[in-house]
Amino acid sequence: MRARPEIDVIVCGGGTAGAVAAIASARSGARTMLIDQYGRVGGMASTGMSFLGVSDAGGRRALGGIGAELFERLGRIGAAFEDRPDKQVGSVTVADPLALQQMLLAMLLEADVQFLFHTFCADTLVEDRRVRGVVVANKAGLEMLPARAIVDATGDGDIAARAGARFVLGRERDAAMQPVTRIFRVAGVDVEEMFAYLRQHPEEMDLPDGWNDGSGYSDKDLEATSIVMDAFPALVAEARAAGELTVPRDRIGIETGPARGVVTINATRVHGINGTDPDSLTHAEVETQRQMFEVFQFLKRRVPGFSRANLQDAAYQVGVRETRHILGEYVVTLDDVLAGRTFTDTVARGAYPVDLHDLHPGAQVLGARVGGGGVTLRPIQLAYGIPARALTPADVDGIVMAGRAISASHEAAGSVRGQAVCMATGHAAGVIAAMSSRADIVPRKLQAKDVQAALTAQGAILFHPPDPA
Repeated sequence: MRARPEIDVIVCGGGTAGAVAAIASARSGARTMLIDQYGRVGGMASTGMSFLGVSDAGGRRALGGIGAELFERLGRIGAAFEDRPDKQVGSVTVADPLALQQMLLAMLLEADVQFLFHTFCADTLVEDRRVRGVVVANKAGLEMLPARAIVDATGDGDIAARAGARFVLGRERDAAMQPVTRIFRVAGVDVEEMFAYLRQHPEEMDLPDGWNDGSGYSDKDLEATSIVMDAFPALVAEARAAGELTVPRDRIGIETGPARGVVTINATRVHGINGTDPDSLTHAEVETQRQMFEVFQFLKRRVPGFSRANLQDAAYQVGVRETRHILGEYVVTLDDVLAGRTFTDTVARGAYPVDLHDLHPGAQVLGARVGGGGVTLRPIQLAYGIPARALTPADVDGIVMAGRAISASHEAAGSVRGQAVCMATGHAAGVIAAMSSRADIVPRKLQAKDVQAALTAQGAILFHPPDPA
């Protein structure tokens, strides 16, 4: 097995959290390598979905630092719209997915990050409960990569789990996990025809109970630069009754974006998938692709504005909402999230809505029954803090968590997993890993005030911002 020279920080996973973590680490003075199984960065940000929760429902900015810089730079080239309020999810920021990937790559190159693509982080090098590097698999076979600190941005907590960190799989009491989905984009949509139908049939865009005040969307809402909604429940019910639609969803997730006539669709769903099991994941890949074509035919057949539409692209892999929650010295709870709690060791803030898809049709979600394949959302009124203790595994040293696998309960993870929050935890993880490698101490031994000072110097928002003017 070939061994490479030691590097300061290795970031495993080049998605939203990992790319930002690598930039933060390199900017903090650490020699940084980013490893990803694909040949590009940005992960699920490449699907065309909007970024929710950049600000909280009160209009206070939650995402600063590198994430905010990314959107600012995209805005300067016309590839992102300014964050705007939304009654369903709190706030919406829209960015062109390809431009976002290109900008992330440019920022990584500017920071002098090293890359190792088409490579899996397969195992860990552990000595006295401290991770000293990773074993990777690629076209060259197996390689050993020593490192002074590791950022686990795999989404599933693969590196921490391989090192022996304790974790909870899915929901604490029964290991049930949120269903998986495949996002796809449709071009050639007559958006005005779709909106005209919705105006004539407001019941087709009413928000489910518990999402807002029950008023649904207005004409003014439909004039926004981008719309994020779950719509067409009556058309879905008709298609299901006719046997044309088997997907367990009661509405179609629709997002209009920066490109005219291009709509992002979130409507596929497979329950009972364990994203850490290769056989289960394979089934999910096949089934979500089958469902994608079924939903597309439904759109063309029944939904006004889609008759001349064509499939533009689809996510490069199935979207997994939940697997492992690595146990840290603190577990972020639903109460923390809904209360907008702040901690003495806060290193990130989050405002993505609590977004919980039913674990099976007719499931109880946050105490309310969800019928026919629904979703429960709660906007975040006040951005909540995420403590450094939730980013470091309780019983393994040398690893910092970034993204959806940080230490959080099943319900809290419904918010933590949002991409804007993943950017914030990625920024924190990158800075912590770099500081740990430079000081040659384990991440948990860093002083919170020192980490906070470094993050603040890089523009991160750590404490409650003032109320908007």
